[in-house]
Amino acid sequence: MDIERIYLDQSVEEKPLSQKILQRLEGIPVEIVKDRDRFIESMQSIPLTLGKRKLWLTHFKGPFVKRCPGTDQNYLCCNYWVINQQTNCPLDCTYCVLQSYLTFPLITIYVNMEQLGGEIDSLLQKEPNRLFRIGTGELTDSLALNPFTEFNQELIQCASTKNFILEFKTKTDFVGHLPPLTGKKNVVVSWSLNADTVIREEEFKTAPLEARLEAAERAISKGYRVGFHFDPIIETAEWERKYGETIDKLSETFSENDILWLSIGSLRYPPALKNVVDIRFPHSRVTTGEMVRGLDGKMRYLRPIRTEMYQKIYSRIRKHWKNVFVYFCMENETVWKEVTGFAPEDNNHLDYLFHENLFRRFPDLQLSEPKRRDYATN
Repeated sequence: MDIERIYLDQSVEEKPLSQKILQRLEGIPVEIVKDRDRFIESMQSIPLTLGKRKLWLTHFKGPFVKRCPGTDQNYLCCNYWVINQQTNCPLDCTYCVLQSYLTFPLITIYVNMEQLGGEIDSLLQKEPNRLFRIGTGELTDSLALNPFTEFNQELIQCASTKNFILEFKTKTDFVGHLPPLTGKKNVVVSWSLNADTVIREEEFKTAPLEARLEAAERAISKGYRVGFHFDPIIETAEWERKYGETIDKLSETFSENDILWLSIGSLRYPPALKNVVDIRFPHSRVTTGEMVRGLDGKMRYLRPIRTEMYQKIYSRIRKHWKNVFVYFCMENETVWKEVTGFAPEDNNHLDYLFHENLFRRFPDLQLSEPKRRDYATN
């Protein structure tokens, strides 16, 4: 971790999480911030590369639990929910949309988490028969900061008494701090995977592929199940061979009984990101493919290109694992049908299919039997 300075909002100086982080990062200079608004304004214009080396501890006024922002009426979305307790990421992937999405460059941790348990309870109570999947990896890497925040341990404890699936998404190998699961096995650690060359050339400061797979094995030994996300798939020279090799490595290492789900998604980004990538990563080739603006305004590969990549990767996955739940992230019904011959009716139907697959494959999750009516359009 390359943190060079910590900025501490005076209003949260006595918060337990603030004190824990300061203890874990003892020796790093700390500056107390008395005027929060002026400080935020003064930091807006610093380069992102510099911001990734500064830590901002503060409070957040709104709700922490929110629906995944990926939902769009033109594409199928799985009704995922996110916990945004941290924003910005110490990793440095060339294609990361946070570079143009977030307007504040510092790595930020919100330490006023007292209401989080109540927010989760309120969500679950609204639809008690629906299986909610909630994750922390939307605006940061789920594990990259946890060695000194230990925030995930509290979430794991919360999940152990509630009926939802908690997911940590990462490109690190930081699983040593995760406690063994001794009770309910409803926590999944998932890895974003890519071809070896993409990891080396486009995913800076992340763990190599082999290290990610070894970390997944260690997570399983601690009682966790795992997930994998082939997202974003990037069209490169010999992409079919390279992604095939990655999938074959997975099949040699993991039983499908260890894997809750696999997702597939292709490179997509808001148009404004291209200029950021060109400036920060002039040697990157991620924005050089044949792209078109999609119905959601994001740049995407042409549909025939996406479909071909999905067909090859999906068939390779199904060659090894017949029952693992595989879904496409932010794709339309036409692409689903072209690849699998099937498409969910809508977002709620996709959500139901998650529940049905996990209920059937993992009795130890102690899930209620899913009813289609509980996933009606709302």
